[in-house]
Amino acid sequence: MIATLYSTGQLNAPLGFITALAVGFCFGICLERAGFGSSRRLSGVFLLTDMSVIKVMFSALVTAALGLVACERMGLVRMEDLYLMQTFLGAHAAGGAILGLGFAMGGWCPGTAAVGLASGRMDALVFLVGVVLGSIGFNEAYPWVAPLAQSGSRGVAFLYQSLDITKDQLVLGLTVAAVVMFWLCEVVERGPAIARPGVSRLFLAAFSVLLCMAAVMALNLPTVRLASGPGMPAPVAATAAPGAPAQQAQAPEAAILEAVQSGRDHMEPWDLAERLMAGAQDLTLVDIRSPEEFAAFHLKGARNVAVSQLPQVLAPLRNQGLIVLYSNGMTHPAQARDALARLGFGNVYMLTGGLAGFFETVLKPASLRDAPVAPDMAAKIAAARGFFLPAALAAPV
Repeated sequence: MIATLYSTGQLNAPLGFITALAVGFCFGICLERAGFGSSRRLSGVFLLTDMSVIKVMFSALVTAALGLVACERMGLVRMEDLYLMQTFLGAHAAGGAILGLGFAMGGWCPGTAAVGLASGRMDALVFLVGVVLGSIGFNEAYPWVAPLAQSGSRGVAFLYQSLDITKDQLVLGLTVAAVVMFWLCEVVERGPAIARPGVSRLFLAAFSVLLCMAAVMALNLPTVRLASGPGMPAPVAATAAPGAPAQQAQAPEAAILEAVQSGRDHMEPWDLAERLMAGAQDLTLVDIRSPEEFAAFHLKGARNVAVSQLPQVLAPLRNQGLIVLYSNGMTHPAQARDALARLGFGNVYMLTGGLAGFFETVLKPASLRDAPVAPDMAAKIAAARGFFLPAALAAPV
């Protein structure tokens, strides 16, 4: 099995930086050799004269998808050992529109601009100066744009889950879409004849067949089941295997009891509130109440998952980041957390006091509390109310 930099905690270590530098250097060489060190060629995609950008993007998507599926099935890598970005639909839509507009106007994206600068192109330098100034402006204006930056939060979401299809169906569909796009790009560039100069019909047809064959082979590889890594509880059956020592069957229960005793099974309301308000990227908040209750009110950033669906929905997040479950009280979250722990989830917590306790501890107005509240604490409560509650309810009481 491949131990990733993320799973070994070395992303921010010297090895992580050295690896990133080496990969970035090789990536830059590939971009330059592909001709992407020229803004003229890059802007050709908007003029429908050079579709290389589309071809490269689809090639990268298919290569990554097939490679990851194959490695996962062969037991070379586990999804929980990979860093998965969270989804913010509003922020991604706005950011994508701004990036696309900048790409069209400047003829560069940040990565290709760095390649252009290394090749001595002054327009790339101007573009990168704009990127730096824009980043500084975003940082300074973040208090005002934070609602947009966090809008449409879906936690770690997968496209195949959103489309209600299987991962294999998505990968196969992506492969077919790539083949179709390759043919369309050639038609746009060369005309319906698809003749030289360019890519011949024979080559493109052979490449399309090989790509589809690679997809079928990757999706039909036998799946290798990996044991949990160091420090991760292994999935446990309901009963011990015949002849196995009784201690083996009791070990997971002992681990759960030890977590309860040490307080590692729950997260306090203010701890959760501060993490959410700070925009923590490694936290997934799960509301296990009914859809009706979730629609009526839920904590910002939470996703609604039925208790029976938790193992399937949260499988990609096993032992990756923090997962916090909450309901109105603590009974169902506690039961769900223990069940997930027996399935090998070592990163699941429940919210102390549930939603009711969160309201009492974090969102109850300072003026309605039993004891006088210090000014700094009152300001903290007001900030939390403004973050979690609608404007009408967040007003001072």
